Amino acid sequence: MSKQVFKVQTISVYISTTLVLLLLGIMGILFVGAQSVSEKMQESLGVQVIINKGTEESSIKSLEGNLQKKNYLGSMKYISEEQALEEEIKALGTDPREMLGGHNPYEASFEITLKPEYANADSLVNIEKELLRNKNVKEVIYQKELMSEVNSSIKKSGAAMTVLLVMLMLISWSQISNLVRLSIYSKRFLLHTMKLTGATWAFIRRPFIISNMLIGLTSGIVANLIILAGLYSLSSSEPAVMQFLPFGKLAVVGAIVILFGMSICSLCAFLSVNRFLRMRNNDLYFI
Repeated sequence: MSKQVFKVQTISVYISTTLVLLLLGIMGILFVGAQSVSEKMQESLGVQVIINKGTEESSIKSLEGNLQKKNYLGSMKYISEEQALEEEIKALGTDPREMLGGHNPYEASFEITLKPEYANADSLVNIEKELLRNKNVKEVIYQKELMSEVNSSIKKSGAAMTVLLVMLMLISWSQISNLVRLSIYSKRFLLHTMKLTGATWAFIRRPFIISNMLIGLTSGIVANLIILAGLYSLSSSEPAVMQFLPFGKLAVVGAIVILFGMSICSLCAFLSVNRFLRMRNNDLYFI
């Protein structure tokens, strides 16, 4: 094979591998974005803890301290009786005390949000029971039906995204495997010659594994740079979108793309070289 043809083939392998890893990285980012949106939806489903009227300030402070120690707490906001009254006056445009002889009908409360892993019906039942054991808690209010619907939708979308991601990884494996096998195919006679001269299989495989690992590394880095450029452009035009793409998770996706490219390319090289080394000389002419 001429150097020109070999160079074209090598460039083709780089480009094709980069495109496959680029598609995998984009799918990974969509998965992260969907997960972040789901978490935001779960966190927005608040729980209202109503406090008995006439509860002393010290008891409310004690309850607040206990809530802050809970593993399930995402955020918390205290609303006093006076604040609740003011909010209702703004919303209704009238003061309900005028019809109640100056009596404030509203109770103090804590508005809390839960961490995503606790924002489900089973966890909320236990949280509600725990809160109601406190004698100063009158009632725990949350939207049970809405929470169940949100969690059901999240599970379905998560399952669909997982299936798509697994399918894409299998397709990526198939594509990269074919590319690597084709790049080694042209050197099958060289492999056989090296075997006949007494070279060990490990010695023969080593340069192919290293070179293909470098292809996976380079392609992964290039794919990540293209994705970063796309994300930078997206953040410039739609800054709000980036709140659903935390840097830590994006870094993990980038690392997975590179490691996947290196692992698949080197593993495919290992398997392909072994396949040709197992063949007899005559068989090499008929593949």
